[in-house]
Amino acid sequence: MKITRFFNKDNDVFNNYRDRINELNYNRVGQLSLMGATLPILAVLFFAAKGDCEGCVESAIIMIYFAIFRIVYNIRGSYKPFKHSILIFYLVIIPILLFASFVDAYYDPHEEGFTSLIFLCVIPCLILDRPLRLAIFLMLLSIGDIFIFRMFNESAVLEAFESHVAVALIVSFVISGYVLKIQIENVRRGETLAYQSEHDGMTGLFNRAGGEKRISEYLEEGCNGFFYLIDVDNFKFVNDAYGHDIGDEVLEDISGILTESAGDKDVIMRIGGDEFVGFAEGVYTEEMIQRRFERIQSGLRWTRFFREYKQKITLSMGAVILDGKTDYTYKTLYKTADELLYTSKRNGKNVMTAQ
Repeated sequence: MKITRFFNKDNDVFNNYRDRINELNYNRVGQLSLMGATLPILAVLFFAAKGDCEGCVESAIIMIYFAIFRIVYNIRGSYKPFKHSILIFYLVIIPILLFASFVDAYYDPHEEGFTSLIFLCVIPCLILDRPLRLAIFLMLLSIGDIFIFRMFNESAVLEAFESHVAVALIVSFVISGYVLKIQIENVRRGETLAYQSEHDGMTGLFNRAGGEKRISEYLEEGCNGFFYLIDVDNFKFVNDAYGHDIGDEVLEDISGILTESAGDKDVIMRIGGDEFVGFAEGVYTEEMIQRRFERIQSGLRWTRFFREYKQKITLSMGAVILDGKTDYTYKTLYKTADELLYTSKRNGKNVMTAQ
């Protein structure tokens, strides 16, 4: 990946990973508030030991500011406002940046804005944001630093400060490119690992862990719907007679059929072998579930196995209707659906049994 791609207006990486990036930024805001509320304590003690009253006051102001913000963060923390995390970061950091610029310009003019220059280089390491927006923020910050410095200093010092700001701004652009590259790669890697941990490698459906987690969330919300368990009839014969590669093709095709017949919010998973589990949200009757099962059956005629070998594939299904009031857990649902599936098997297979 080229660093320059991050400065392309057409770059959509932030749209693809928006939720994860916002979550990371929100966590960083929390870490920043914690450090800002605790580390200045050491600075206060240090300046007090030196007898530097101004340093004590400056450090105390920063500590109080972040302590107040930390309290607000803890109160709001349970709500997880990820979508506003970037805005929160800017709103938190801007007052500190202005305060640092004022301190540099008024109290330490001969240091030529050392604290402000450090901030310019550090900010790209603290936040994940769109490169163009971050670049604009850094430029506005530089202009603000120069404006504040002009208010309290003479031209000789000001010229040196402006040249240092220009260098720091260029350095911050370079840093932001490298940091964004590394951080986005980490986000992508994390998303890939998270997907792999929750999905079946062969079919792309949820695996047991990922599917059970989402179905349990539906149950906790008390959703209406139906839970179902599907098993391929005589699948062992397919593997024994035609080989496991053909058996895998059958499972892949059935996974596609189940996905096509499902709603947008349905959860479908393969829990091993030829067994599939699903949950469909909504109000359902036994007749509606039967029609869903018939659509799945009709799709079996288009499997590669049927077209090539002219061998019919059938499925058996057990389904449990939820009214949102019954206190089911995933385990009790699975046990009930398994019993209904066994009933379908005893009734000649290729049928659906629901309750």
